[in-house]
Amino acid sequence: MRVGNKLFFDEGKLWCEVLDNTTSSGRTVRFNLDKDLFKIIERIGATPLPPYIKRKVTSKDRESYQTVFAKTIGAVAAPAAGLHFTKALLKKLEAKGVKIAPVLLHVGLGAFHPVEVEELTRHKLDSEYFEISSETANIINKTTDTKHSVFVVGTSTCRALESSVTADGHVNPAKGWTDKFIFPPYLLRSPIS
Repeated sequence: MRVGNKLFFDEGKLWCEVLDNTTSSGRTVRFNLDKDLFKIIERIGATPLPPYIKRKVTSKDRESYQTVFAKTIGAVAAPAAGLHFTKALLKKLEAKGVKIAPVLLHVGLGAFHPVEVEELTRHKLDSEYFEISSETANIINKTTDTKHSVFVVGTSTCRALESSVTADGHVNPAKGWTDKFIFPPYLLRSPIS
């Protein structure tokens, strides 16, 4: 789609105009409404499954392809690493003294795009929105300061922490976008074990 083109949905009641092209062949668009877009998406959309799941979307996918951490609408897909956790597993971890420090992640379309360049420095990621609360930053920093381990679930979480870490290895509360691409020989600055 070219900049200026329009896409129509929901029998023409909803449309968007293409404003720009993204680095990974996506589009930045503006919708023609002042209503809650997410309610419309829930009504007319389908759960996005990763490309390695080779079947049609079912009604069960809406719940099964979601993490136990999900609270805020906005991601294009579930962060895949988080799918391995259940409420029961989190309770077992907490019973052993593990502190869970949530990070808000809005995984973007780039999560579905494979690396297609040989020179990794030329690969561009789409930006993904994240929020690290003061409470989460304090939990991580206290854990680090007391010489305990910090484990991160997933690459999006790792990229969020790396985008908010200070020179001394502490995590700052932050809200923003990251397109950080982490690959060897990158040295992590955040306190990840």
